[in-house]
Amino acid sequence: MKEKFITVLICVFGISAICYGMLRDNNLIFIIGILFIIGGYLLIRRKLKASTRDNP
Repeated sequence: MKEKFITVLICVFGISAICYGMLRDNNLIFIIGILFIIGGYLLIRRKLKASTRDNP
């Protein structure tokens, strides 16, 4: 449950950083938001791969 919360928190922070970067024309915050989204995606992908490997 703790891992899900961390993943959701990373993705929400990434989305909000992307929105802020787009609205305020701040490229650095926008890129940081994209990096957080990629990190959240990789965490979700790792969990999905592990769950499909365990279930035949």
